[in-house]
Amino acid sequence: MLIRGGTVVSEGRSSTADVRVRGQRIAAVDEHLASEPGEEVLEAAGVLVLPGLIDPHTHFGLDSGTGPTADDWSTGTASACAGGVTTCINFATQFPGQGFAEALDAVRRQAEERARVDWSLHLNITRLDDGWERELEQVVDQGVSSAKVYTTYKDAVFYVDDWTIYRLMQRSGPAGMLVQMHAENDDMLQGRRRELEAADKTSLAFHGEARPALAEAEAVSRGLFFSRVTGSPIYLVHLSNPLSVDLVTEARNAGIKALAETCPHFLCLNDSVYQRPDATRFLMTPPIRPEAMRRGLWERVRAGQVDTVGSDHCGYSLEQRGDTSAFGQVRNPGIPGVETTLPLMYTFGVKAGLIDLQQLVRLTSEGPARAFGLWPQKGRIAAGADADLVLFDPRRSGPLRDEELHSAAAFSPFAGLTLQGRVKTTVCRGRLVFDRGRVLGEEGWGRFTERLPALPESGWSG
Repeated sequence: MLIRGGTVVSEGRSSTADVRVRGQRIAAVDEHLASEPGEEVLEAAGVLVLPGLIDPHTHFGLDSGTGPTADDWSTGTASACAGGVTTCINFATQFPGQGFAEALDAVRRQAEERARVDWSLHLNITRLDDGWERELEQVVDQGVSSAKVYTTYKDAVFYVDDWTIYRLMQRSGPAGMLVQMHAENDDMLQGRRRELEAADKTSLAFHGEARPALAEAEAVSRGLFFSRVTGSPIYLVHLSNPLSVDLVTEARNAGIKALAETCPHFLCLNDSVYQRPDATRFLMTPPIRPEAMRRGLWERVRAGQVDTVGSDHCGYSLEQRGDTSAFGQVRNPGIPGVETTLPLMYTFGVKAGLIDLQQLVRLTSEGPARAFGLWPQKGRIAAGADADLVLFDPRRSGPLRDEELHSAAAFSPFAGLTLQGRVKTTVCRGRLVFDRGRVLGEEGWGRFTERLPALPESGWSG
C-alpha cells in the first residue's frame, strides 16, 4: 500500500509526504515515493495522515452488575474503526472469586473472538488475595502493565480502600505496573447526595452537583501522596477539574511520577446539558463540569499539562439507564465516545486554535503509546512501526448525527454539534478497517499487543 500526498503528522513534525506499507509495518516515509507493481495507492492530497489513535480508556462489554453494555467487542471496535482508533486498551474487572489471571482471561477470550482492531487490557483490581504479589509480576510478564483502582462506588464491586491502594503501590512500581486511579472521594459524594435529597433536589438537573469537582481533586491528592511515599508512578484517569490537573503538575514538578488523562466530553460540553429535557444523554461519572472548568481544562491541555485523552467509552443504551426520574435511581451512567474523539479534538482544539496538529497527535497517539508501553511499535509514523494510520479529511463539515455512528448504544452525547472533519480511512497493521463510511475490519482481526513494563524511574513506559 502507498498513501500518497497527504500531510503526515508524527513525532512533533508535519510535512507533505508519502507512506509506504509493506505487510503490517511501515516501510518508508518520504517525498515522491514511486508506486510499485501491485501496490494499492490511496490518494491523500488535502488529507491529514495521522498515527492510528490509541484509546487508553474503553469499557467494551462492561458488566457492572445490571447487565453488559450494549457495545460488546464487535460493535465497540467497529466504532473504533470508524473513529480512526487502531488500538483500544480495555478494562478487565476482577470479580468475586477471580484472581488477576482469571479476570484478564475472561475478557481476553471475548476480545480474541470479536475485536476488529488491536487491543490490550488494563487489570481492574478490586482486592488483594494471598499471593497477589507474585501474581502481579506474572501479569506484567504476560504483557499487561497497568491496573486500575476506584476510590468510589462503595456499593459495587469496584471500590477499594486506601490501605489496599497503598499496599498495591508498594509493589506496583518494582513489578513494572502502572496504577491508574478513578479519583472521587466517596464520602464527599455521599454527603452531597444526602444534602440534595433532603432538599428534594433529585432530578437529573442535579447530577453534576451530586458529584462535586472537589471530591475528585481530594482523591487525586491522595493518589499523588501514595505515589510520593511508595515511589510508584500513578495515572489519573478522566480528570474533569482543572485543579486536579494542577495537583498533578505540582506533583511532577516535585519529582512524583504522575500522568494526567482527560476526556473529550469535559473539553467540549458544559454542565448546562443537565438542564435539557434530554439530560439522560449526558450521564457519566465524573459528570460534565461548568463552563469555567471546561475552559480551564483547555488552558492546561494547551500548556502541555495533560498527557493523554481517552474516550471513557462505556456504551450503554439510553434504555439501559432504567429509572431516570432521579439521579440516584439511574442504573448505568456512561456514554459512547471512541468514534468521536478525533473530530471533537480537531474541531474544539485544532480548529479553535487551542492546540496544533502535533499536540493533537501527542494527546491521542504518542502520549498513550508512551504511557502504556506501546512505544515505539505504535503511536508514530516511521519506518518499522506498525502500519496503524488514519486519513482524516479536515474539509468535511456538518452536524454529527446519531445514525451515522456505529455504536450499539445508538446515540451520542455530541449529536447536533457541528464538527469540522471526518475520518476517511483507517488502516490497522496494513489492512483497511474503515473506508469512506464502511467498516471493513473483520471480527478477530484485532491482535492482543503485549506492553512493556512501566518504568518507576521515569513515570513512563517504553
